[in-house]
Order: sequence, then structure tokens, then C-alpha cells
Amino acid sequence: MAWAQACPPMPTAQMSFQTDMVSPVYRNDRNRAVVTQLAGHSGNPNLRQHGLTRSETDFQLAITLAIADLGNNRLCVALKDVKGTWLLSLLEVDVVSELAPGTCPHGVVRAHENQHVALTKQVFTRHMAPMRARFAEVVRGIKPQLIRGSAAQASRQFQSHILTEMKIALAAYNRDVAAANAVIDTPENYRSETAKCPVWK
Repeated sequence: MAWAQACPPMPTAQMSFQTDMVSPVYRNDRNRAVVTQLAGHSGNPNLRQHGLTRSETDFQLAITLAIADLGNNRLCVALKDVKGTWLLSLLEVDVVSELAPGTCPHGVVRAHENQHVALTKQVFTRHMAPMRARFAEVVRGIKPQLIRGSAAQASRQFQSHILTEMKIALAAYNRDVAAANAVIDTPENYRSETAKCPVWK
């Protein structure tokens, strides 16, 4: 595609950006070996994994195009409507099945994992505005383009460009959520929490 030099006036893109968060799902059916593997720590025989909180985000994009047929297999294409949706799509909490509900260790681990849930949601909420701003900046930066080919091909290229440009903001969120959760995953904090229960199994 080339930047348009002979396109007629094209409409300004209408854009919307939505966010949403799933509710956390709590599990007590996976044993320590499985949860340790999910955490990526299965190669450390000295680690006793008691719980785990996993989260994922998903950025979805839907676009429609304004198209002007210039003849001779030439099209002028522009963004007409762009909808971005950023979801906190996974928030799953495990307490290993060896720790039964109602026991002191189960309560301590669940409370710790709930801190991770709260931190993840806080960071996601804090990044909503920067994500929205980046989305608007990227969409506004896309000009009408003159192409030889199909509108479907142009649509795929527009989508690819937007998704690539959004990776900067998504990477910033991933760094921040990892840093926020690392604050409570320290040896000192683990020792303090372990001391709350006389017996751990």
C-alpha cells in the first residue's frame, strides 16, 4: 500500500475503545505438582508451591473500511469504524489440593493469592487510560491509502499495523503487573505468611 496522493475526501474514522475484566475463578482441584508446573517452577525440587494466580489479557480489534473505487484496479481505502477491546480475560487462582478448605494453610494461601488478584486488577485499571490514548493515537495516524488489490487485503494490513503499534502499551502493562506482583512474592513475605500456621502439609 502507498500513502494516498489521489484519494478523494474520505470520512474521519470513528473509534471506540472498551475494557472489561473477568471475575476470578478459584480452584482447589489441582495438586502441587500440577500447580508447580503451571507456575513454571517444576525444575526446582526445593520449591513447595502452595498457590498460584494466573492472568492474561486479550486485545481484540474490529474494523470497517470506507472504499472509493478509482477504476483501473485502484482503490482508495480508509478506516471508517475501529473498535478496540482490551480484556483482562483470565484471572485464575489455585490453592493446591493438598491444602483443604477450612484449614489454616488454605486460608493463608488464598489470602495471599487474593492480594495478587487485587494487584492485577489495580494495574489493569491504571493502564486503561494509557491504552485508550495509544489506541486513539495509532488510529488517528493512519491515513487513507491508495492500493492495487482487494479491500480484504487492505483490511488485514490495517489490522496488522494497529496490533503491532499496540504492543508497546501492552508490554508496559505486562512489565508493571509483573513488578507489582513481585513485591509480595519475596522470601521474607513467604516466611511471615508460613509462620501464621503451625502445620503445613
